[in-house]
Amino acid sequence: MTVVVWHFLWAFAPWELGTVAGWPSQGLAGSVATALMDGPAAVALFFVLSGFVIPLRLFRSGQSRAVVEAAAKRWPRLAGLTLLAVLFAWGLFHFGLFHYREAGDLTGSDWLASYGGGQPDRMPAPSLAGALHEGLVGAFLNTTDAYDPVLWTMRHELFGSFLSMALALVICRLPMPACGAVLISAAALATAVDPWLLSFVAGTGLAFVVWTRRARLSAFATSVSISIGLFLFGYLEPVGAYSFIPVIQDAAGYRYDRIVLHTMSGLLIILGLVSNERIGRAFTAKPLLLMGRLSFPVYVFHFPLLCSLGCGLFVMLRQRMSYEGSIVLVAAIYASAVLLTGGLLVRVDDAWGAWLNRLSSLLLGQAARSLAPLFKVGRQCNVFRQ
Repeated sequence: MTVVVWHFLWAFAPWELGTVAGWPSQGLAGSVATALMDGPAAVALFFVLSGFVIPLRLFRSGQSRAVVEAAAKRWPRLAGLTLLAVLFAWGLFHFGLFHYREAGDLTGSDWLASYGGGQPDRMPAPSLAGALHEGLVGAFLNTTDAYDPVLWTMRHELFGSFLSMALALVICRLPMPACGAVLISAAALATAVDPWLLSFVAGTGLAFVVWTRRARLSAFATSVSISIGLFLFGYLEPVGAYSFIPVIQDAAGYRYDRIVLHTMSGLLIILGLVSNERIGRAFTAKPLLLMGRLSFPVYVFHFPLLCSLGCGLFVMLRQRMSYEGSIVLVAAIYASAVLLTGGLLVRVDDAWGAWLNRLSSLLLGQAARSLAPLFKVGRQCNVFRQ
């Protein structure tokens, strides 16, 4: 939901994001309160979490078949809801239900007026064939996502997942002293290829340490870890509370300062949550688990909903209400629609995942057993026996 709030502010209150949204004022940038809606930090946290969760099955079982099956299912697992979101956006384009230009003119958000930077005016006329291509292939291989701009993360998620799986297979077979060297080398090489891959390497390294060392933190250490993590989570620009941090940016526009600090934030937050039994139990409460399940469908569908329902309502209400009143009412209706859509699509995603599991067991079971001797790790990884 952090990314949803981030995009809502960028659309309807861009001045709150200051220079990030192209405004001359500082806005909330520089305030620790930014941690409540820092979209880039939320993306990095999600990548670190993926790198942490993906290799755990291998670390727990020591069986390489877990990686073979996970790798085979990763693209279709991501492509299910991605395709539905792109088809949803294509339908909105086709029937003229987007109102982002009119809303962007009213709010002064160039980002909104350009469809979140997707610039659909520069692409061929939206088509079903184009939507199918983007949902199945383009979102995972290309750098532009015209139908649903938030899908820029899918390419990083897919290749980052494969990187985490490969790293898990390698470090699981190495003695402990060599694992650190492999992870550091992988982090350096991955960052040179795609800076966002650093988050996946970091997550995999954290999973390795937590699982092999059975890391446990005291209540005080947990509080410190999470507190520092939340502080770093709020970083956007080197102003205010973060004025001591230098900007590190390359010619391609990658903000290494954000990526590195947000990756560190994700590591500290996850470490604090998984290394303290009491805190860990608190985060297994049903409402929090439900929010975790909602995160993916909400993420891929919230932007088309923002630019259609949210913007359409704002344009209509602005003619009859104050700016502030319009935003509040739009926020309430839009949030309800996003949560309802996410709740419905969780069931679709669960059914899709269950079907993929059955299919992979049927088609890959024998193949995985045949290939297992080539990748055999043993019941326990080498490092667990030291």
